[in-house]
Amino acid sequence: MAKFNRKRYFIDKQLQTKYIILTIMMLILYTLLFVVILLFPYIVALSFDYPLAEQTEAAKTLLILHGSIWPALGVVILIMSAVSILITHKIAGPVYRFKQTLAQIANGNLDVSIKLREKDDLKDLAEDLNMVISELRGAVKNLRGDYETMSSCINDLEDQIKDNQIDNEAGRALIEKMQARREETAQILDKYSK
Repeated sequence: MAKFNRKRYFIDKQLQTKYIILTIMMLILYTLLFVVILLFPYIVALSFDYPLAEQTEAAKTLLILHGSIWPALGVVILIMSAVSILITHKIAGPVYRFKQTLAQIANGNLDVSIKLREKDDLKDLAEDLNMVISELRGAVKNLRGDYETMSSCINDLEDQIKDNQIDNEAGRALIEKMQARREETAQILDKYSK
């Protein structure tokens, strides 16, 4: 299997930005909940009529936690943001390849297949798409054969009609040949018209 290296980490900016923002929002929400749960007992001690010694102790603890928690949480958010870029990179890369390959197929190029890096996600989907592309290649090949056969039969009929050489038996033989191809073509078309 060929090894692909991507030089850019922002492959599909819209997709990756969306998930990075969602990750950061979840981290901020988690951080706020964490801080509220951690600091709640000390805030309660300061807000209600607790003895002055307990309020002093709560205030000192809040100052210590305030000085150490926020920088640590900021570093965690930055690290997790970088990790989310790496994670979305493993998804955005395959999605980008899928889009490129499907655009080539839409332009009529069926000589393509999707190749992903070893550590990329969505390999199952790539295999399924490659199987569909292969089936389309086979269907187009069959349709081309049918087209050539029908074209040949039509040319033969036209030549024989022009030369007044066609008899009932020759006409029937050509018609049967075209009908057989028409049925094969109909089967292929039926498969893809569901």
